[in-house]
Amino acid sequence: MAKSIKKKKGNGEGSVYKTKSGYRGQIVVGIDDDGKPIRRSVTGKTVKEVNEKLTAIKNSIITGTYIAPNKITVCELARLILEDDLNMNYVKEGTYYRNIETVKRIEKDPYMKNTPIQELSYTPVKKYILTEAGMSQSIINKVYIMLQKTMKEAVKRKIILENPIADLKKPKTAQHREKVRALTTDEEIRLYNVLTTEDINYSHQMLLSMLTGMRMGEINALKKDDVNLIMKTISVSKTMARGLKGEPFISKSAKTVNGNRTIPISLTVMPLMKEILYCSGDEFLFEHKGKLINTSQVNMQFQRVVEKYNVVDKKVKGKVTLHSLRHTFATRCIEAGMQPKVLQHILGHSDIKITLNTYCDAFENFQNENIAKTDEYFADLGINFDKPRELKVIS
Repeated sequence: MAKSIKKKKGNGEGSVYKTKSGYRGQIVVGIDDDGKPIRRSVTGKTVKEVNEKLTAIKNSIITGTYIAPNKITVCELARLILEDDLNMNYVKEGTYYRNIETVKRIEKDPYMKNTPIQELSYTPVKKYILTEAGMSQSIINKVYIMLQKTMKEAVKRKIILENPIADLKKPKTAQHREKVRALTTDEEIRLYNVLTTEDINYSHQMLLSMLTGMRMGEINALKKDDVNLIMKTISVSKTMARGLKGEPFISKSAKTVNGNRTIPISLTVMPLMKEILYCSGDEFLFEHKGKLINTSQVNMQFQRVVEKYNVVDKKVKGKVTLHSLRHTFATRCIEAGMQPKVLQHILGHSDIKITLNTYCDAFENFQNENIAKTDEYFADLGINFDKPRELKVIS
């Protein structure tokens, strides 16, 4: 005889059942055309988790914000998934806001915004995503991933039986992406002289990025107690992020797990750091009229500076952006002989491959320079095959 599954009431919010993989709950969300109750099922690992989901549905019904599964659109479901991920601490606030921007982008298309998931079909969705082919590959990737993730969730929640766009290929961008490069030594010296002699807004942040390799979001999130002049260290544990309206706020953690790190204050940086601390506010190192500073503000100023003072050598290939300051620091470190593993930690990369792949050109140049020095050393020892010599024939 099959073993019956024990049934338990879920605090009045619906019925909660024990299953093999956890718990399942049901709640009546409406009445169909035949007068029969429409039930919604949710699952979870614990009774508490299921009851929280049931309560959320009940509250949405009361407030009139509940969307029946047969009416929900891909954008509406995407928002629900993102909110669940945020509330359950699966993602950070900054990630949530960036993903919401992707949903907003999808919502600009009338078909994607208004069509219930059950009525979505392959051809119109493909037509929509092809309209994004003119954007950067990063934007295309975000849109594609968001659509596929949402449709898979729709299948999981039994809103649809199968994903109609499961075989949809991700288009490649039609844009030609120019690689962001580091400043040359001449460009770096020109920028350094401008930032230290002219009255430039955010000059301290730009210099700090160029001389420590910190991301600008990490720099703008620094507090005074993150700096320890006695130990000569800077603690990086937060980053600046943007809200839905573009307002800056401090994220609870760094950009990545490895972004949480302690970096040394070098002899070069020490006088700059003392100057920054002297000019800083009560809590944060960098504020503008009592408000937090976001990366976009610094970026716009950086672009004005390099243009006004002719910092960039137009003959050198590659794109120069605010992120070039971080690349510049890394490149100088490689040129000075720093080991990749040490550089990985300072930059906060999660994998040594990221460091090696990002700065492969600099590592290759450094390798060639060292090979050239080795050749000079061999020549000094008298090992030089350029000298004429008599070849012996072995009989």
